[in-house]
Amino acid sequence: MYTVGDNGILKAAKEAKNQTEAAIRNEQQSLGELANMLKNEYGGDDNNQGGNTENPDPDKPVVDVPIEEIKTNWEEIEKIAGEIAKDDSITSDLEEATVTVDGNRYTIKPGDLFEVEYEGEVRRVRVLGFKHDDLVDQTVYGGNHTKASISFEFYDCLGTHNMNGTSSSNSTNANGWAATEMRTFLEGSSGRGQLSNNSYIKQVKKKYIATYNNASSVTTSNDYLWLLSASEVLKDGYNGGDTRGYAIAKEGEQYLYYQKNVTEAWNWNSSNTNRVKYNNGSASYWWLRSPSNYGSTGFCLVRTGGNSSGDLSHYYWGVAPGFCI
Repeated sequence: MYTVGDNGILKAAKEAKNQTEAAIRNEQQSLGELANMLKNEYGGDDNNQGGNTENPDPDKPVVDVPIEEIKTNWEEIEKIAGEIAKDDSITSDLEEATVTVDGNRYTIKPGDLFEVEYEGEVRRVRVLGFKHDDLVDQTVYGGNHTKASISFEFYDCLGTHNMNGTSSSNSTNANGWAATEMRTFLEGSSGRGQLSNNSYIKQVKKKYIATYNNASSVTTSNDYLWLLSASEVLKDGYNGGDTRGYAIAKEGEQYLYYQKNVTEAWNWNSSNTNRVKYNNGSASYWWLRSPSNYGSTGFCLVRTGGNSSGDLSHYYWGVAPGFCI
């Protein structure tokens, strides 16, 4: 029992305060020891760069998840894309992006391979880069974001298709990519409609040359699936300046994968195994969306050796489209 005399009440209050502070310190120390134990057991990097590492559930440790575990899970990839969209430190020149979703931490790099089904068959797709392509609908991730989070391309060809026409007499590149039979095919039930991840694909703005010999004719289409342009793959062209391959002008910037991950000769007309794509097990020509500057009948393509050329639009060459999530 405390008494008023000798400041008894004040002494009691002081003792109670000291006991409370000591209890708080002991609890903080215990929590710190627990956090260190969990970090040692599950790993973690306090200095991680390139993305959001916040764990929304403090009772659940952050776990690094390899791409192999989610390469077919497009619902989870969509969530990853949403976190990339929110992270301003992730830009188009970043060589890896790290984000955390529900306590799982993912690191993605240009060149990483994922899988999707096309006509019931598993196909590989490759990451080209981050925040490269302009969104048509800037609200698709919530909020307001101008760039699609992740751009992909098909690692190999889905099959073959013509760009335009049925014979040399009606081959044409008139009005460029937007007017092609190829674009209609990719947007239809036999193209995007056959992809298992089609509900996650974001519509983006793609530049294209409307008149094959007019560098000032570059304009824009809105696409879900699209062929890569010569300038998105190649760094140079037939006549220097802004020519790319046989295209008279640039139709977008080169993707980071082709900037950084192609380790052989850069020249547009040089063989390069990292630009080779296959169709049914054999190296195949594959179309680019760029009209060839050498006439009104052809489009640019990549040859079986990885060098760039052009051909008449009625030919059936490989189709390896790009898309964004």
